[in-house]
Amino acid sequence: MGIFQKKPISGTSLRTSNHLYKQGVFLNRMGRLLSEGFSMNESLHFLQTLSKSDSASWVTIIRNEVTEGSSLSAALHKCGFPDQTCTQLYFALYHGNFAQAITRSGKQLVKQSEKRKKAAGIIQYPLMLIGFIIIMLFTMRYVLIPHIEQITSIQSQEMPLSTRVIVKMVYHSPIGMLIVGCLAVIGWIVINIVNSNRTPVEKWNGVSKWIKSPLLKLYWSQYFSYEWGQLIKGSCSLLEVVTIMKSKQSSDLVREIGHCIEQEMLKGKSFSDALESFAFLNDEIKEVVRQGETSGKLGYELELYSFSCEEDFDRKIEQLMTWIQPIVFTGVALLIVAIYAALMLPTFSIMDTL
Repeated sequence: MGIFQKKPISGTSLRTSNHLYKQGVFLNRMGRLLSEGFSMNESLHFLQTLSKSDSASWVTIIRNEVTEGSSLSAALHKCGFPDQTCTQLYFALYHGNFAQAITRSGKQLVKQSEKRKKAAGIIQYPLMLIGFIIIMLFTMRYVLIPHIEQITSIQSQEMPLSTRVIVKMVYHSPIGMLIVGCLAVIGWIVINIVNSNRTPVEKWNGVSKWIKSPLLKLYWSQYFSYEWGQLIKGSCSLLEVVTIMKSKQSSDLVREIGHCIEQEMLKGKSFSDALESFAFLNDEIKEVVRQGETSGKLGYELELYSFSCEEDFDRKIEQLMTWIQPIVFTGVALLIVAIYAALMLPTFSIMDTL
């Protein structure tokens, strides 16, 4: 891993769900055309007749890059497609299922776009309510509560403790929000500074230690098991898989994993044992590789395992989304009740003392 140390991790541009959807549809159409027997040039010509704005520029860039001798994966990388997608298509040059890989990559991007849209739809209304509540809290803090304190300053000790606590909480909440926001920004800056000095493997190993959710491991286990399975089914040996991963056209993470596995295998370890150093992969993938090496059907077993991981990942994402909205609405309801109580309880206390 020494050759990767102090290498900055290339940032991934922020892609909206709409942008991902366009990329997915573009690849899906290209894959279907290639599956029907169209050549790459014919597919690009047909896509150019359908394309608008972004897609038209992608066709132009891909044509220019392919004409100059670059691969499709390198051209798509220049168009701003995700690194994982470009690496998948680079691997497809070796396992032979090129059209299928393009179609699958497109479907994955479309699915990812749909998940983002669904998550945005779930939290959009609660976020609007939270924004409204924040404005209300600042209004109460600097407009209403000072007037209430002037009226109840003499009788404040006669007010119930619960009322005084709620009023104080609402009174100090804007300051607390500012402090929390500042701490979040500082924390984000510190994390970025720390990660800038880490290699991709070190970064994802650190994330997996802090985030105990199985989603991270399921995602990367599905990704690597499928790609390794396709390469092995395409008659690549494990050593050839490692060599392909080390190529410059692979993403930073895939390339470093290839180097790490190679170093471990040079020490006499098997491919499955070399996976022990990657905390963001499920333990099951190591057992699948170990068993596949023995049975001689490693490619098929990895492919089946990737489908299982994908199903588990989609199921857990759906479960998570069903929990997000109730939790957010519960928090919003508690804030509304606190604001209402901070406004009404002092008034009731004043009326009781009259």
